[in-house]
Order: sequence, then structure tokens, then C-alpha cells
Amino acid sequence: MEAKQAVRALLDRLLTQALDAAASLDTLSERGRVVPEFNQPTVRKLFVQRYRLLYEVTPSEIQILAFVHGARDLTRLPLDR
Repeated sequence: MEAKQAVRALLDRLLTQALDAAASLDTLSERGRVVPEFNQPTVRKLFVQRYRLLYEVTPSEIQILAFVHGARDLTRLPLDR
């Protein structure tokens, strides 16, 4: 049972960090790096542990596109970009 609790704690921490990163985009949306695979200056990424939070900045909103493992091939994501 301790292993399940440890995994749950790690997942809770990852979720909290991902949500905090997403919430911080309200004031710091341009801080993420441009995602070269999409070749669009409005599509950016932030790293959260080993994961990438992909988002798009528009004049009216910030849209979260994906939350994927850092080793994932982004060119294979089913995004309309």
C-alpha cells in the first residue's frame, strides 16, 4: 500500500505543478519557448518536470494545447497546427 501512496503523492505533485504553470500564463504568457516543431511563434511550451505544457498565445486568450511527456515526438500529435 505504501507504493500506491507514494505514486499518488508524485502524481498529485505533478498535477499541482502543471496547474500552477498553466495559471501563471495569465501574467507571463510569453515566457515559454517557441515550439520549433510547429514553426509558429504563438505556440509555446513550458517544462513541468519531464513533461511539456504546450499552449498558444492569442490576443484574446491563452489556450492549453497539450500536456505530453518530453520524449514524445510532437510532430505526431493530432493538433490542428
